[in-house]
Amino acid sequence: MRIHSGEARGRLLKTVDGKGTRPTDSRSRETLFNLLGERVIDARFLDLYAGTGSVGLEALSRGASSCIFVEQNAGACRVIRENVRVLGFREQCQVWQTPVKSALFQMREAEEKAETSLAESEARRFDIVFADPPFSRDAELAALCSLLDKSARLLHNEGKRFEGLLVIQHHRREKPQLEAFVAERERRAGESLLSFFQPKR
Repeated sequence: MRIHSGEARGRLLKTVDGKGTRPTDSRSRETLFNLLGERVIDARFLDLYAGTGSVGLEALSRGASSCIFVEQNAGACRVIRENVRVLGFREQCQVWQTPVKSALFQMREAEEKAETSLAESEARRFDIVFADPPFSRDAELAALCSLLDKSARLLHNEGKRFEGLLVIQHHRREKPQLEAFVAERERRAGESLLSFFQPKR
């Protein structure tokens, strides 16, 4: 698995042994970043269910300012940290070894506590959130959508060139059901779909 474009173009990524994670395939990553285009530049990126970190690392290579990787598998987190180190992105990254539910709860709490300071509050928000939940877990997509609806404020990035964007990669037979977001578009990528949403204002 390699980085497609940008500063780290062509660099090889370490992958996770076994079946504990499902890396975002090369075709899906290429489709994703072709659609994101200039949105990635200077973006604060959140990579949920990060696996090997390939999506967040691709974002950094293409000019994202920072990335938080959320992954509960300990082995996968070790791989992400190693990939971050080898690519030289340590100053721009955080790796959270925790379930997505816990991570989003902590982020919401931190953002709410920072409400008294607009600068602090905005600094805790993201420009792009990417989520690639496991296809094999029943009801995982529905549970994720419920969490994201409660966390929509994390994508209200006032004053930025592009509005906050949520991207969910999911099986083509399932559809994300979100109340706090407006569907923007979707694109087929192999057996999966990439669905793009913006938070409601």
